[in-house]
Amino acid sequence: MNNFYEKVVLLLPTLSEEEVQEVVNKISSIITENGGEILKIDNWGKRKLAYKLNKQTMGYYVLFLFKAPSSAIKKMEEFYRVYDPVFKFMIVKLTKQQIAALPPEIKGIPVEPSEVTAKV
Repeated sequence: MNNFYEKVVLLLPTLSEEEVQEVVNKISSIITENGGEILKIDNWGKRKLAYKLNKQTMGYYVLFLFKAPSSAIKKMEEFYRVYDPVFKFMIVKLTKQQIAALPPEIKGIPVEPSEVTAKV
């Protein structure tokens, strides 16, 4: 059974827009290779961090909303620990109330990584 998850990743601020898109594609492929389905990708752009993380004061924020089996989460976490462009990440399993509050168009329509729009 696939659960709904929300994941935010912080990418290095030194990356170019093309490199950010490559990282988003790589993360998306990790999700789909492990039996997941991407529902939404939202690139929030480069922003100032609330506090210094790993010697960084800025970072690219990217939000992923996806469905995946629970076994895929451990594989993703292991991948992020060794993948240099990602310096911080958080994966949260959505509750039934959070899933019910999602817009109907998000609940079942897969999204391609190429459809990501940057918001600055």
